[in-house]
Amino acid sequence: MTKPGTYLVKEIFGPTIQGEGAHAGRPCVFLRFAVCNLACTWCDTDFSRAGAERITASEIVARLVELDRHGSRMVVVTGGEPALQWDQTLCSALRDAGFRVHMESNGTRPLGAPVDWLTVSPKPRFHGARDRLLGATELSVSECKVVVDSTVDKTTLTGYEQHYPDASRYLQPCMDDQYEQHLSRTIALITERPNWRLSLQLHKIVGLP
Repeated sequence: MTKPGTYLVKEIFGPTIQGEGAHAGRPCVFLRFAVCNLACTWCDTDFSRAGAERITASEIVARLVELDRHGSRMVVVTGGEPALQWDQTLCSALRDAGFRVHMESNGTRPLGAPVDWLTVSPKPRFHGARDRLLGATELSVSECKVVVDSTVDKTTLTGYEQHYPDASRYLQPCMDDQYEQHLSRTIALITERPNWRLSLQLHKIVGLP
């Protein structure tokens, strides 16, 4: 996928805030990898190779340090699917620079190095035969964040509760052309299962990247 020692990066940006989940509202910078092993129809992120660049770990860290003007030293690593490229070299470079690493993954690939906070956002209806959802024994999952569309129901949530028993649990309405229906469905599910919490895309609400 990449030349040895380089990573295929779609964008590096900040300063901004984490808009979703348990750390919503916290200042951070973002590292977005290109390429994903899934093809979710409602995905709002351009993770294609078009416009991506191959850069080294030291170049990634230098850009993040420059962007981290508020000194949060929190980087959200996402994609695409970051587990396809995440490795010990980049992990060590970021930690040596003082960054706390938060990652969002679809949970179908093991991590090549540890992170400080792992959000799994499962999309099983888009998984292929090789894209098995890894369990809690294979990934140290901090948070399970489920994007709610018309296919998510109480049975779905029961499965995730069993799959990731120790993770924080968030439901986030899918932002497509049926957003109002998804939001109503999300609230209804949380009302019935109060061990799940509402996650809204705060960055979009306030107009941040």
